[in-house]
Amino acid sequence: MAILACVMLTPVVMAAVNIEGTWEFKSQMQARSMQATMTITKADGKLAGTWSTQRGESQLSDITFEGGKVKFVQVMSFGGNEMKTNYEGTVEGKTIKGTAKGQFGESTFEGTLQGEAKSGAEAIVGTWEMTINTPARENIEKLVITKNADGTLAGKWEGRRGESTISNVKLEGNKLTFKRTSNFGGREMIADYEGTVEGDKITGKFITERGEREANATRAGAKAEMPKTEPKPMPKPEPNKPK
Repeated sequence: MAILACVMLTPVVMAAVNIEGTWEFKSQMQARSMQATMTITKADGKLAGTWSTQRGESQLSDITFEGGKVKFVQVMSFGGNEMKTNYEGTVEGKTIKGTAKGQFGESTFEGTLQGEAKSGAEAIVGTWEMTINTPARENIEKLVITKNADGTLAGKWEGRRGESTISNVKLEGNKLTFKRTSNFGGREMIADYEGTVEGDKITGKFITERGEREANATRAGAKAEMPKTEPKPMPKPEPNKPK
């Protein structure tokens, strides 16, 4: 009886189920199939997500995840029109299955977790290729962020004009800020950066005394989505002409 009581009192440990990360999706509607990549992150206790297909990228809204059940809304603009699709699925381990309902009907989908979302300092540590848009050109420079022994963050900037000093690197939730100090022609130039980290992408801007400049980054080595092209038809043979 004592052994039975111990067994009954022993708590059952359930495996944690997570929705955060990058998922590769396949959906099927009648004879038509579609592939997409979904990335889910969490900041300040709220879930956010992006949806990428060969038609482009869109944001997800109304994301809920409870008891292994996930729901979200995906809106895609196409030809000037908005197409809304409601997704409901069940997550089991690294797979997700469910149904999607849109204006063209209902479809089934399956997803596979490719990599769990990084959190805290791990979400930003690494090498980033940052694109800065200026009136004259588009510059691609390198930002390297490291983690100190005490848990604080440090950075290094490598640009076309040499190295710059990066200081006050902070990541709060998914909000990244830092200060870049560079020297050009004997003059010190300071720029404050504000950005949002979502998986392998950072969207943000530099703020200087001259104004603001858009500056977005992609993690070096991150998988880039290549545009799909339709195969070109083979040329038809010309009919034999009479001699």
